[in-house]
Amino acid sequence: MALNIISPAQIITVNAIKVYFYGDPGMYKTTLGMTANKALIIDADKGAYRTGTNRRADVVVAECWNDIANISLTDLEPYQTVVFDTIGRVLDLIKAHLANDRKNTKGDGSLKLNVQGVANTMFSTFVNKIITSGRDVVFIAHATEDKNDNLTLIRPDLGGKNRQEIYRLCDAMAYLCLETNKQGTQERVLKFESQEGYHSKDAGGLGNVPVPDLRQSLNSHFLGDLIEKVKTTLNTMTPEQQEVQKLKLEWEQWEKSCTEAKFPSDFNALMDELKQEHPNFKNMWECMKHFAYQLGFTYNKQNTKWIELEVLNSTISEAQRDELQAFIDERGLDVKTVCEHLGIDALTQIESANLQAVKTEIETLAKSEMATA
Repeated sequence: MALNIISPAQIITVNAIKVYFYGDPGMYKTTLGMTANKALIIDADKGAYRTGTNRRADVVVAECWNDIANISLTDLEPYQTVVFDTIGRVLDLIKAHLANDRKNTKGDGSLKLNVQGVANTMFSTFVNKIITSGRDVVFIAHATEDKNDNLTLIRPDLGGKNRQEIYRLCDAMAYLCLETNKQGTQERVLKFESQEGYHSKDAGGLGNVPVPDLRQSLNSHFLGDLIEKVKTTLNTMTPEQQEVQKLKLEWEQWEKSCTEAKFPSDFNALMDELKQEHPNFKNMWECMKHFAYQLGFTYNKQNTKWIELEVLNSTISEAQRDELQAFIDERGLDVKTVCEHLGIDALTQIESANLQAVKTEIETLAKSEMATA
């Protein structure tokens, strides 16, 4: 059989895409997800009931990963869009599933670092199965706020590696927030346009899109219409044009991630995304070095890891670890959640010099968890 070769000047038809949006509580994230075309909501957050009379889509309440993994293409036949609400909770279910096997965990019960990568792979495989079947995918996440010097950073509430993996998967990404319009009234806006202070990805050239009153029936297909606009745009671009745009969006996200990084573990998480064969490898490496050096870190070539320059190999003591454990417990968190958030395998990997900064980060995480509870 002859090969179906597509030249660089020919368009590759895009039948299904992955869209990602995140926002604070009360922003009607789930309701927005239900306005996708023939949507099925995978409710891992168990919050779909809060949509009340706005609920316009079928829902699967996911208690465990198998509730999701066992969904077949036959089950999906009536649907065009699968909505993961929220993506963070879905990844938690996968990790809990893997943690049932003791070979995957360390002494403190947290997942081994390589197993966390397995969790991302399991999820990506499931999503690719949906996309291959011609269905669109929507990821919903909570937003979290970080402060870096004088800049307030808004990003999805996911750990470093998870955050990079989901960003890599998606075709379009937006921050859902309130803004004051020209009439002086507040309105919800999906901010796809790349700007300082939040994460976004605008493959479809949507810019910043005001969200109408989703309670009105004429707006019941709002997200579905946006998804179709993105696909229409992608289907008018040649592979060469798509590659240029992809590299541009990747670079914007990379620079933003390097700017936000605070600890060696943040840069080490980014290292997984840095491939020598990438067209922008040199610029990405120089960008990473610039921000890592500014924070006083150095690169250990032998271990291919970023480490603290001033206190090499100086990590917290067992007494400090026990104190930090109590600090975490008092705030209603667990070690596994904190380690995943910080991108480390165990509390004993925390540098002594960063202990106070880590406590501040844990305080922020605890507040975020309370707000979304």
